[in-house]
Amino acid sequence: MTHKDKGLPDERDWVKEAGRGPGRPSRDLSDGDEDPLYVRIANDIEKQIHQGKLVPGDRIGSQTELAQQYNVSITTSRKAHEALRTRHLAHTVAGAGTFVGPEDTTPAPQVMPTYLVIADELATRIRAGDIPPGRQIPSRRMLAKRFQTSLVTAGEATAALREKNWVYTIADTGSYVTPAEKWPSEQEWHKTIARHRGRREEK
Repeated sequence: MTHKDKGLPDERDWVKEAGRGPGRPSRDLSDGDEDPLYVRIANDIEKQIHQGKLVPGDRIGSQTELAQQYNVSITTSRKAHEALRTRHLAHTVAGAGTFVGPEDTTPAPQVMPTYLVIADELATRIRAGDIPPGRQIPSRRMLAKRFQTSLVTAGEATAALREKNWVYTIADTGSYVTPAEKWPSEQEWHKTIARHRGRREEK
């Protein structure tokens, strides 16, 4: 039984919907290079990173997507991912995908769940002093309106901030910024975002 027989999307549709990836299907690697195919794929993606076509936080194509884009096997595309990680050009988040940059790289907004986009923006404003310690952050309703999302999603953003001591919540009152010494370091916060992203994508 095929994917279509099961009512599932064809793999070509997955590639179309995958967002930013390292190129179009069937990228040409027949340049006479004697390197193994997976090395040439990794080299091609590295070139796109250096050219700015892929930036830190951008999602790199999955093993299935790379296999289609470069007309290679899944084993070859998996080795290409491994080569990029070995070169410290990419990292993989379980259940979410492979992204440009080391593990503490903040994922690009287009590949982040909305609640993480909200949480990261608030954290950035807090660290910059726009929302000082003791000040109340926007309510769930205000966040939902600003980001055109649900109250549940806005609540998840606040919960993510509370988990890392950016804010504390007083029942029936609101959430307030904690003293600066309680805030996580930038590196710790970026790692937290990556962990949240992986858990959310696995659901």
